[in-house]
Amino acid sequence: MSNYSNALLRHRTIDACLRDTKRKYTLIDLINACTAAINGRNGTKGKAKVSVRSLQLDLQIMRDKHKGYGAPIIVYEQKYYKYKDPDYSLDKARLGKESIKAMAELVETLRHYTSFQELSGLRNVTDILEEEVNAMLEKRESVVSKEQRNNHLGLEYFDTLHDAIINRKALCIGYYSSRSNNIMSIIFYPFYLKEYKGRWYALGYKDGLNGVYKLPLDRIRDFSYSILPFPDEYSFNPEDYFNDIIGVTRLSGEPKEIRFLVRNRIAPYIKTNPLHHSQKQVHLHENGDIEFTINIIPNREFYDLIFHWQPDIRIITPREVGIQANERVMELAAQLPDYSVSRQKEVPDTGNGWDNDINLFSNL
Repeated sequence: MSNYSNALLRHRTIDACLRDTKRKYTLIDLINACTAAINGRNGTKGKAKVSVRSLQLDLQIMRDKHKGYGAPIIVYEQKYYKYKDPDYSLDKARLGKESIKAMAELVETLRHYTSFQELSGLRNVTDILEEEVNAMLEKRESVVSKEQRNNHLGLEYFDTLHDAIINRKALCIGYYSSRSNNIMSIIFYPFYLKEYKGRWYALGYKDGLNGVYKLPLDRIRDFSYSILPFPDEYSFNPEDYFNDIIGVTRLSGEPKEIRFLVRNRIAPYIKTNPLHHSQKQVHLHENGDIEFTINIIPNREFYDLIFHWQPDIRIITPREVGIQANERVMELAAQLPDYSVSRQKEVPDTGNGWDNDINLFSNL
């Protein structure tokens, strides 16, 4: 199983290299990249070495439509490798039957491990994976439905960022800036990958900017590896960063205790699905409304969450947090059409032939 895992890592590494349009890759370059990826993951510190034969077999399998992915890998200038289609990536490929069988073996192995309490949280994931794989093997529709992302833009850079994090590589990233409506280029030192509400973010340091920088993957348009060294002093502690925020945006300032009231119709849901791990129940009203507290640094994701649950959540304290939470509601209310135009009330025709002014049972 480890051999298959190494092969998959090599395929992913080759894919990342061939999608790097700003650099030319020879066979030796691909060997070195795959060797670095395997040593970086296994912590072997240069002991493992990918052979020329293994790399050539990888390229052959990746090109194969049945055993691999049907990747359009070509050789140009008699020594460099690239994709004939510059938009191609393994993420867009259809898996061959052999790959699906190998994945079924991996899922079966994972299922055995989920019996341990430490990995019990992966059981639902394993069930979904098993059903998806069986559906592909049996050529039928899956009977399990899960939330789908309609926009997969940027996910093809996930492996590249993951490799850069593990092996501390600096990246030159071209990303779309919504403010300038243009493609911007930055030097980025990635440290962490985080998903929030179906959107993936890379967190790290941007050259020339202090503090942690968050980069949505769907904004990335291209990349290349930078020649700049990864600074030794750069570090990132995810527990400290995410502990007292909701989402991925950490603003300056200290956490605040926020007290909020939840109406009875959604209170049971908020009680069992807290807004934040610090949430505590502090008062239960007779009508079923519940007051909670959380200790966080308020950010955009927090206010988005409060707006989502309007009008069933009300901020009690601090006052400035309540004012900020109300701003979007007030802005929305100001933009709504005026529905207050009075109309003459019409009595609906019941169509049953009964005279509504006559009491048929008055003499009984």
